[in-house]
Amino acid sequence: MERLFRSISVPVLLGVIVAAVGCPASTEEPKSLQPDAQAANQPTIDERTAAPQLPVAEFEQPPILPEGRPLPKLSEEPSSSLREPGLPPDPIVPPDPVAPPDPVAPPKQDDNTKPVGGKSAPKPRTGKHSGETFDPIKENGPIFVGWEKPRAAIVITGMEDGYLEPCGCAGLDRMQGGMSRRHTFIEGLRKQGWPLAVLDAGGIARGFGRQTEMKFQTAIEGKRKMGYDAMAFGTNELRLPAAELVSVAAGIDGRPSMFVSANVGLFGFDAGITPYSRIIEAGGLKIGVTAVFGAQYRKEINNPEIELKDPVEALRPIAAELKQTADYLVLLAHATTEESIELSRRFPEFNAVVTSDGPPTPPAAPTKIEESGALLINVGHKGMEAIVLGLYDNRPPSYQRVPLDSRFPASKDMHLLMVAYQEQLKAIGFAGLGVRPAPHSQAESNGRFVGSEKCKSCHEPSWDVWIRSGHGRAYKTLADLDPPRNFDPECVSCHVVGWHPTKYFPYLTGYESLEKTPHLIDTGCETCHGPGEKHCDAELGTDEKLQALYRQAVVITKEESKKSQCASCHDLDNSPDFDFDAYWPLIEHYEDEEE
Repeated sequence: MERLFRSISVPVLLGVIVAAVGCPASTEEPKSLQPDAQAANQPTIDERTAAPQLPVAEFEQPPILPEGRPLPKLSEEPSSSLREPGLPPDPIVPPDPVAPPDPVAPPKQDDNTKPVGGKSAPKPRTGKHSGETFDPIKENGPIFVGWEKPRAAIVITGMEDGYLEPCGCAGLDRMQGGMSRRHTFIEGLRKQGWPLAVLDAGGIARGFGRQTEMKFQTAIEGKRKMGYDAMAFGTNELRLPAAELVSVAAGIDGRPSMFVSANVGLFGFDAGITPYSRIIEAGGLKIGVTAVFGAQYRKEINNPEIELKDPVEALRPIAAELKQTADYLVLLAHATTEESIELSRRFPEFNAVVTSDGPPTPPAAPTKIEESGALLINVGHKGMEAIVLGLYDNRPPSYQRVPLDSRFPASKDMHLLMVAYQEQLKAIGFAGLGVRPAPHSQAESNGRFVGSEKCKSCHEPSWDVWIRSGHGRAYKTLADLDPPRNFDPECVSCHVVGWHPTKYFPYLTGYESLEKTPHLIDTGCETCHGPGEKHCDAELGTDEKLQALYRQAVVITKEESKKSQCASCHDLDNSPDFDFDAYWPLIEHYEDEEE
């Protein structure tokens, strides 16, 4: 009898995968790894080691901004001198960088890694496996072209959405964003003597639960170290438990909170936990800043311990006061673009309105709001860019969009924060984070997860392809990072068997820990084909109908993989250069078996 075992194929997982700390996956580039021919020496992890506490005190002192001379009249027209590319006059000097190690080297493919009865010829690969050195300045452009040193500079960020760092799976040098690069960038400006006001439009947190709270705490400690002067509340911040929000956001050691808001009162406005506005002195200029939470977002907040006012009513007295005391006024509007523009029309005294809404990448030049003459500043998404406004005497402000890419080395201080964060995740464990297993959608038809080793004896050619691929050492890439990410649900989910790749929870009988379920590490066969227990059991029996039924239950076609399966891990956050047709031949496997 001739038997055809239909297409068994596994989508590509190359290197470290996660969604953001976001994906947050690596403050530094992973160490160079070589394929393990035996694929048996897995990392030993001591899961009982106690974690250190976040180094709070070290990150509490913001920089003291220098005094300056009195202010002449500032022009309101933005400078367009930065819209054409060129070379920056002076390089930004980074603070004590952590030089990233070499990126993970792609595995060399032996002849037996080609598809069994191979049909596909690989396309040239892009990204970290292209063999080409990545030049961030060539790719993303130079910055501060034609700039003179400003009298004062306003650095603006926002909408990090939980991305403490970029995921490293596509090559950290090719990705943007993260606290580490932002710190290096800001400190580089300070080392060049630029007086700064550092602002954020909110949107720091993402999701809910204990890990979200821990990430928020880490992000705020990072911003204290970077010397942020004023920040707005975002929607996800206001969804956190009020006590947790206050414990992190309130002022400490007699210093006020970094958060300001005209219309958000934590435990009510009478509590006075956060100020309505702030005057920041930089280069002799008084920069007045306030923030509002948009009226259109109010319906998303259902927390009786947070008092919200109408933004227009709340802004009236504050805008009038800032106009009398400040030289340059900035409104941080965590609001839609339409509402932000309307607020600018109602309050034309603001020179710049920063909106949390807008395109994923901020525009190369600011938009001028016609009715008010103010600059409309977008911050982009996931903290991948920063905006800098340069203020000068008797000339328009200059504008620069800064891509936070690998031209900025890693920061030692932010690395210490990420070590503490990952150690806390390890100490608290999945259960402490509230991560609970759920039934798999194929559990009834397929049974339990059994591990890739069970597949080897019957599907040895396919197993050989898998074990030599990035999938076959996916867990090791997490364990070998500095700090390791193999206790982070947002990283583990695409590096083990039996987890939901984008919602970061395990399925029943899926991976629990290296000690309890060592057979379920790596991105194994069942990650794509589903649980294999009933298929394995049927093959040990003699019922050909059951064998045919359960063989069909674990079939996944190339078309299904291309449409959805691979993209569940290889998405824009984690694998922006992923090309299915280029990578498919590296893991493609078909088998014709005769009996």
